[in-house]
Amino acid sequence: MKSDINIILGKLIAYARDNLMLDALDETYTLNRIAALAGATDLGGVKDCDYGDATLGALLNELEAVAPALDRAAVTDALFPLPHTVNYYFSDTLGRSPKKAFDFLFDLYAFGGFAADGEAYSADGFTRYADGKAENGRAVVIDANGELPYVPLNRGNNIAVIDCDDFMSDDIARRMAAYVTNYGGAIATRIGGDGKYYACDIIAPAAAKAKTKLADGAVKISLLDYPVPAISVGGLAKNTVAAAAAKIIKAATDEKLACVAACAAKDEGAEFYVIFANPVSASEYISAGDALAACGVFGTVDFSEFTQILEKGTALPADLSAFKPLYNEIGGVKLGAKASVKLTEALVAVFKKSLAAAASADEAKATALVG
Repeated sequence: MKSDINIILGKLIAYARDNLMLDALDETYTLNRIAALAGATDLGGVKDCDYGDATLGALLNELEAVAPALDRAAVTDALFPLPHTVNYYFSDTLGRSPKKAFDFLFDLYAFGGFAADGEAYSADGFTRYADGKAENGRAVVIDANGELPYVPLNRGNNIAVIDCDDFMSDDIARRMAAYVTNYGGAIATRIGGDGKYYACDIIAPAAAKAKTKLADGAVKISLLDYPVPAISVGGLAKNTVAAAAAKIIKAATDEKLACVAACAAKDEGAEFYVIFANPVSASEYISAGDALAACGVFGTVDFSEFTQILEKGTALPADLSAFKPLYNEIGGVKLGAKASVKLTEALVAVFKKSLAAAASADEAKATALVG
């Protein structure tokens, strides 16, 4: 057993060296920390062990098998770089290239088990990801009209949560504009919700076409072609645009209409969206949504085993029978590399129906708020 522990500990050190910024000078210290947590002694120094393509979770499973009382969270914390180290590298890169900074951060958090891993897939502007949020409270600091804690949740579409309990519509609009101006991407919050902003790379309203133009001057306002009534506010005069968006948000609040406010980076600056939707209900496939769900960014159950069935075109086993409607909808043929695309298209169709059912206003009522 001792030999097994030594090998597994060696794999963990190699993993942390490759993926978690572990410095060679800190390897022995870190080894001794995780060895103590696993109840191992007489290690004989760091062993150079090959962990193959194993994830951190898989390596911790190996260690737990020989050390059942293991505190997994404590081991993960010991392997992960200190907060000031992460903040230094993140902040240093952020000023030069926000994309590189966020890619670094989300890769690091996913490798360290502090954010869910996995890819995001898009269809018709909507984005789905495997919901495995690992909200851990380990934040970095960003500047969005003031310094705020930013906690990565999911590497799929770089989803993060930002704690900031703004409630004045002007403050919300300014905060959102500052975020997308500084970093690109998108940000959303449910008005009167949990006091959190949710950030990501891409949202569906930004790709939606205008259905009706409501104003076409310095501020351009449109009713969008979207499953629920949604209004876009854009233009070149960023302060005027933000003020117009804030006015619509306030009008919705005064009318007690549930809505999500969002903002996304556009070539000409920040574009705002007011989306009239209650929280999207969970289903057998789709997770209950936060503010991003109204923006077409939705979490799903883990479809990895089902995707393999679609790739190979094999029969659906009994333990995946809950996916039979999707299997029949997609066709059950051998899809190979197109499996994830076809699955995403089917899930987006299901999600759009759920989003449409969550509408909190009709188009006439939403339009009337523009004034």
